[in-house]
Amino acid sequence: METLRFLLVTTHFPPFKMGGDANFVGYLAEALAARGHEVHVAYAPSVYRILRGEPDEKIKREDEMDVIRHEFSPGSARLSLLLNLGLGTDLRSADWVDSVIRKVKPDVVHWHNTKGFVARPWTVDSAKTLYTAHDYNTICPRSNLLRPGERICDGPRFCQLCLLRWRKPPQLWRIGRRAVMDLPEDLKVLCPSEYMASRLRKQGVNVHSVLRLFVRDPGAERARAASPEDLLLFVGIMERRKGPQTLLKAFIESRKEQGFSLKIVGDGPLRRELMDMVTSSGTSDRVSIPGFLPRADIEDLLQKASMMAVPSEWPENAPLTTLEALSFGVPVIGTRLGGLPEILTEDTGSVLFDAGDVAQLRSILIDLWRERDHLGERRRKARKAYDSRFSPDAHVSGYLKIALE
Repeated sequence: METLRFLLVTTHFPPFKMGGDANFVGYLAEALAARGHEVHVAYAPSVYRILRGEPDEKIKREDEMDVIRHEFSPGSARLSLLLNLGLGTDLRSADWVDSVIRKVKPDVVHWHNTKGFVARPWTVDSAKTLYTAHDYNTICPRSNLLRPGERICDGPRFCQLCLLRWRKPPQLWRIGRRAVMDLPEDLKVLCPSEYMASRLRKQGVNVHSVLRLFVRDPGAERARAASPEDLLLFVGIMERRKGPQTLLKAFIESRKEQGFSLKIVGDGPLRRELMDMVTSSGTSDRVSIPGFLPRADIEDLLQKASMMAVPSEWPENAPLTTLEALSFGVPVIGTRLGGLPEILTEDTGSVLFDAGDVAQLRSILIDLWRERDHLGERRRKARKAYDSRFSPDAHVSGYLKIALE
């Protein structure tokens, strides 16, 4: 295949990353470069610095990728951020991206999550132009479909009031029918899940195709070399929509009938409540909540885990933690919401339950303990599913077909 020149446009890019979308853009850039393509990334570390407030010296630098970086550094970064969020435009950032396009002359321009950097993507006449919907930003100013009270929204309405009730600044450019982002007709919109595609199509977005995400391959040998312990693992933000409270309640209620230990990795507003639950239930000998851990420590835990728990109570699109678990041969306990059921099919060795249903999850934990002799087969299924559907090779082959058609 001919060598192509790619330009990936994203707000966040490693090491300036705040979520799975930035990690994925890093994986994609790395995978394309490894296959001999020329990869450029245009991103805005200034947005990360504002939102996180971390000085550069505290940001952990990762292995340098074989990509060419273009960093947008406006003189007044806060003004740029406010203009993009509030008015939907900052001519400086849009003009800067346009100048990068003219300089690089890419064959493919691929937009990712550019919130706070460039309000909406546009097509480039001289290049194939793609956009990946990592979240619900095209149809929801909050990007997550959650109304106050964490009710799932079924369609855009009163969006500015919703923002104010969430204590977020209004997005004046998305008033009324404009709450749904106006995207160019010839932009190839890619969705990581059928659920995302259906939600976007429902609001009139022209979705081109569904293309599953992927994560780095830790290596089949490393996955096979794992030494599973009786460990259940949760990794994520400790918020109600992520469901750690449901997981912990089910674990506590089932503790006399199963012998797992539970490790809840991460931080967030629920951490203190979860720690109090552990103390009051007397399960501190089997439950630990260590806070954030380095990537290497999380990978060590994945090698030891029997199961990963993703008890989300909102419609996840395609959480990378799920794919990372499968890459290590770790089956997942997930909910029947959003894109999770599409990932955690029966052939992954995973188990699904109804979101928020403590009794159902309690029964699953007990059943898994009783059937733990079958864990090896579940692990083989998880790794096989990763190889066939969520590996770099599986993604890039489909990606290049779409990019070049």
